[in-house]
Amino acid sequence: MAIDETTTDIPEQRDWKKPAPDDPRLTPDERRNYANTIDKMTAREYWAQRARGMGGLYTTGAVENLMGVPGTRYYGGNILVHEFSHNIFNALRTVDPDLVARVEKAYFHAREKGLWARSYMENTVDEYWAEGTRFWFNTNTAYSHGALTVATSDEFEAHDPELYNIMAEVYRHDHHILADVFYRHSAK
Repeated sequence: MAIDETTTDIPEQRDWKKPAPDDPRLTPDERRNYANTIDKMTAREYWAQRARGMGGLYTTGAVENLMGVPGTRYYGGNILVHEFSHNIFNALRTVDPDLVARVEKAYFHAREKGLWARSYMENTVDEYWAEGTRFWFNTNTAYSHGALTVATSDEFEAHDPELYNIMAEVYRHDHHILADVFYRHSAK
């Protein structure tokens, strides 16, 4: 997407509706504040403020994010890596359902332990995978909770070894996407 476009400018996504108050994709804060925020927005306004990329059949990313433009909303982490990883996870559902079951188990363990408390990563198993992928490739914004900070693949391995080890089977041991402007970036 160009910097002046939104998700709903993409023809295949122009008819998207905003989520209902009980939509599982919403964060706990979004559900709690729904009446004062999302409920007052049009669908276009919601998606414009919510997403600068989307996974799925038509995977998208924002040009300002791919180019690393300072001062933009998701500066510091590669959104396209997150969105494309949703496609990888969806493919795994078909080709390796046992691995997906292990990811789901890791997700529920992480939630029980509060490993990613109050983060987007704890929202759904799909977001757990996608945000974990960004940590794997050293292109996520830092997760901080109390004295803990996770910003690199090494810190990710120490903090959530169950997901890390599953990802090692999928992504092998390469932690660098050469064209990624946010690889180990100081903006984290």
